[in-house]
Amino acid sequence: MKYKKLLVLITCLLFITVAVFCFASAFKVTDVELKVTSINGSNENIEGLVKDYLKEYEGKNLTFVKKDKIKSDISSLSGYIDVVSVEKNFPNKITIEVKEKREVFAINLGSDYYALDKSFCVLAKKNDLKNNVTGENNLLIKLSLSDYDSSLAVGNVLSTYDNSLLTMLKSASSLLETYKNSLEYVEFTMKKEGLEYKTIVLKMKEGVLFTLLKADEQTVLKLTATHDFYVALENKGVGEYITVLKADGNISITQ
Repeated sequence: MKYKKLLVLITCLLFITVAVFCFASAFKVTDVELKVTSINGSNENIEGLVKDYLKEYEGKNLTFVKKDKIKSDISSLSGYIDVVSVEKNFPNKITIEVKEKREVFAINLGSDYYALDKSFCVLAKKNDLKNNVTGENNLLIKLSLSDYDSSLAVGNVLSTYDNSLLTMLKSASSLLETYKNSLEYVEFTMKKEGLEYKTIVLKMKEGVLFTLLKADEQTVLKLTATHDFYVALENKGVGEYITVLKADGNISITQ
């Protein structure tokens, strides 16, 4: 009877061992597919970075692979990486899609510049304004140190003390990118010396300066009207102008 029980126990252990081995073999990762949308001419080797990281998943059991960890780990490889999707395809495949974030803006802090994408996510710390693809300058965004957290962390969206400032920045993003060839810099100010400003200053490359008052009210409308006014301006080399929203809803631009 004792030997019979021992035989049953050994048989069960063998069965469990075989089952575990079959389970591990059946769902072993043998195929990792990477889809990369990169930017022509970029000096960021996004594909190489991600491929090197994914090597550690070869041979692992797909069941225990955590998609959130892969996404987090890949995102931490470079501020330029945007993880679009991570999928587990049973029995043995992982599919990852990433794209490269594009430099559009920059913030100057001391002797350093921080490249930002169109959503004002910090991509990298740099020595100058040069775009990593075109070599042209990214558009300089000037901010008061009293308006944002200057401990700029790569991979994080710019942190502002007033949510309306970030809202204003994002609403202006597309237009500023469109108009950037005309702009030397753009300055956003929420508060200065304890006073509330909420202004946007546009310094044009040819010399004209525009100040948009109460810029959080109809930001896009004011920017559009200001740029149209600038394009039609005969003497773009001199002058300072004020843009305001009148009570009747129309835009007024005066010198």
